[in-house]
Amino acid sequence: MGEAGSAVSAQDYELAIDKLQQARQVFNQLSNFYQELAASFSGIDVRIADTQRRQAFDTAQMRDEATYQLALVHRAQNKPELAVPLLVQIVRSQNPTRDLGKKAYQQLFELGFVEAPFPREGDVPAPTP
Repeated sequence: MGEAGSAVSAQDYELAIDKLQQARQVFNQLSNFYQELAASFSGIDVRIADTQRRQAFDTAQMRDEATYQLALVHRAQNKPELAVPLLVQIVRSQNPTRDLGKKAYQQLFELGFVEAPFPREGDVPAPTP
């Protein structure tokens, strides 16, 4: 991710795309491995299963952050057709109420892919349980 950030700063978008795609792939694989381990320990050792679930969540978060950065690079290259599917993936993965999900949805709104802003003016947030 650091190399991708440096590449973006240098406007070397092709290198940034390569590094971000690699990061997405690695983070996705790691998240899947942690999920598999969590499932293996489910019902056997709750602490290990919980730890693996937490690690799966953390690496999925990093994957989604890499995906968001990749979408921004595609926007910088004026390639919304490549950015939109990535942004939709983030909204689905993160939920539109979480920070990264909101940011991804805002990008979709700015691109004109969606018509309604979120949250809308006057919306009252749902109470937290």
